[in-house]
Amino acid sequence: MTDVTAHADAPVGLRGRLQRRLRRDRRRAARHATIGGAIALAAVLGGQLSTQIETAPAVADGPIGDDDAVFSAAMVGDVMFGRHVERVIERHGHDALLHDVEPWLEGDYVSANLEQVISDEDDLPEADKLIHLSSGSEAAAALAGAGFTTVSLANNHAMDHGIPGLRDTIEALDDVGIAHAGAGVDLDEAVRTDYQEHGDLTVATLSFTDAFVEGFIARSFQGGVLQADPGTFGPLIQQADQEADLVIAHFHWGEEYDLSPNADQRELARFAAEAGADIVVGHHPHVLMPVERIDDTLVFYSLGNFVFDQGWSRTRESAIARYHLGADGTARVELLPVYLREASPQRLDGPLDAYRRARIFQRLRGDELDWERDGTALVAELDHGHVLEGAQP
Repeated sequence: MTDVTAHADAPVGLRGRLQRRLRRDRRRAARHATIGGAIALAAVLGGQLSTQIETAPAVADGPIGDDDAVFSAAMVGDVMFGRHVERVIERHGHDALLHDVEPWLEGDYVSANLEQVISDEDDLPEADKLIHLSSGSEAAAALAGAGFTTVSLANNHAMDHGIPGLRDTIEALDDVGIAHAGAGVDLDEAVRTDYQEHGDLTVATLSFTDAFVEGFIARSFQGGVLQADPGTFGPLIQQADQEADLVIAHFHWGEEYDLSPNADQRELARFAAEAGADIVVGHHPHVLMPVERIDDTLVFYSLGNFVFDQGWSRTRESAIARYHLGADGTARVELLPVYLREASPQRLDGPLDAYRRARIFQRLRGDELDWERDGTALVAELDHGHVLEGAQP
């Protein structure tokens, strides 16, 4: 070992070289310790989860499980192109936001929660609240270009700019061919269920919110969003169950940043399942929550953010939920992990992303379903044969 103190009176050149060498060695040691610690942490977490989830192979290039599906869907959480997301758009453009995950957004039905107003107007009224989220009509075009077919509108930002903003939002979506549910400029439009035909299958989409601002709820005398009240959504879901084969109900609910569903969410999910919802898609917490099953109803309590500008690590951990309905009635659920970088969902393919993947799967792995790993996806199956019973060949 070199005795540094023995060179305290050494010539400046030698002392300088020794100091530089020490600084270099310390930097190398710190760097190696950081990398080693990260790898060790990922290994430990992977070991903790290994009894439940197998080690992941390389990242898949696209969705899996579509070959024999009579119907396929992809569902994500909150999307928002305004506020700080606009800075990313200025640098990279709208199309770049969803470019990396487009192969995973293929399907007959691709949905998100639209957490903003879409309008090109500058003089819209502002609701009496602190945060207003909006952007121009390019947002609708970007969603359509990435493959989205449907958005839910019942949330706490659809009315940020009153009825004029909601009207502009609906017109922008209609212009690009994106269906919507859960809000309207009058009550008749707000309660209108969206029906789509996919081959022999009729799919109904409904949307309700348990998070709203006073004055946002649609009434007999005003437009707005639909409230997640059993007296409101129960009859609508029951009617959709009679008229459609597959009923997908979106709920904006829960507490922001909570990682587990609360009692209210569970109660609303139970009501929706009993009314006839086949799939319940949750959003609003901005973080992931478990995916569970209530009898034969699939419940995504929260799919987190998808295009958003929040910076905490848990708000950047997200997933794409894919649903494939086979001809035999078996529904395969795939949860594909993504991580938001610069407000954009990115596939996990780096050597240290095993840690993020493990965290995401840990958050999503709920009760009443047998979860397994298949490639980069967390997968489970359930019997949805009842969905095909009413479909006309």
